[in-house]
Amino acid sequence: MGKHTYHLTPRQRYQLVDLHLKGVSPQNVCRFYGIPRKTFYYWLRVWQKDPDNFSKNVACTDTTPKTMPRLTDEVTCEFIVRLRKKSGFGPEKLQLLLQKHGIVMSRNGIYKVLKRANLVKKLPKKVKRKYKKFTTFIKKPGERVQVDVAYVTRVRMTDHKQYVYQAIDLFTRMTFSQVYESCNPQNTVDFLKRTLTFFPFRVHMFQFDHGTEFTYDMFVKTRKEHPVHTFLNHHNIAFTFSPVATPRMNGCVERVHRSWREEVERWCRWESSEYLKRKNHEWLQYYNEERPHFGINLLTPLQKLRTVSGFEQATLTYSC
Repeated sequence: MGKHTYHLTPRQRYQLVDLHLKGVSPQNVCRFYGIPRKTFYYWLRVWQKDPDNFSKNVACTDTTPKTMPRLTDEVTCEFIVRLRKKSGFGPEKLQLLLQKHGIVMSRNGIYKVLKRANLVKKLPKKVKRKYKKFTTFIKKPGERVQVDVAYVTRVRMTDHKQYVYQAIDLFTRMTFSQVYESCNPQNTVDFLKRTLTFFPFRVHMFQFDHGTEFTYDMFVKTRKEHPVHTFLNHHNIAFTFSPVATPRMNGCVERVHRSWREEVERWCRWESSEYLKRKNHEWLQYYNEERPHFGINLLTPLQKLRTVSGFEQATLTYSC
């Protein structure tokens, strides 16, 4: 019956036959309602078959099958909704998480579950500018590591600001972060020392912006060498700076800032500073060993590193 309903309401289906019984020709009835004659004659046969119950028949428009064996059970749907609210992942990443729990589902099926739970928001499409992605030319771990600092909202029981230093390797997307109470060259040097200890590969180049914690180039009259430059030159590590007012050149580390704010900062905003640092330590392990990344074909950074010859058994130590 579903193929004959079209856009007509039950009242209009009843009026189709009523107008014909009053003398209106089928051609004029179909032209008035904008339907094919096949639909008109279908409802006319329904009336001729059972005139007394015709009003009930035209209102019967439910085409839902009585049994749906392929429908996702309620327990799985609730589990998918919990994972979505906890992680904020889309169908692709949720599919990987479900596989770890022994649940095999298609991306389309997961999307339908999220849609029924009103967890899918259609945002207006934005026209994106096309820029050259130099990350595609990175061929080995440690070839370039981006470093940046993000301001952290003041946490409870502290009156001073908090800063999180982030470093990301462009080839493996492996990330290291550390929370400091101030943003200065001395903390930057300490963070670089910890970064070199954390990464299981040799870093060949660091990339910074023009912040005063990284360089004095913006101060023309300053003649002394920056502590970061001194440290990197002593360890024979090259460094470069992204152009001024071009955050897209630091896109990878800026994306890490966003993930950190969504997955760590917003949950620790009203907690103590020690709690923030402990959660940051836990997030690092999750980010590098469990969280899939689109930029490396839904692999984790540690899995990406293990695809490189010589790092098949690589592990990460978070005690630095």
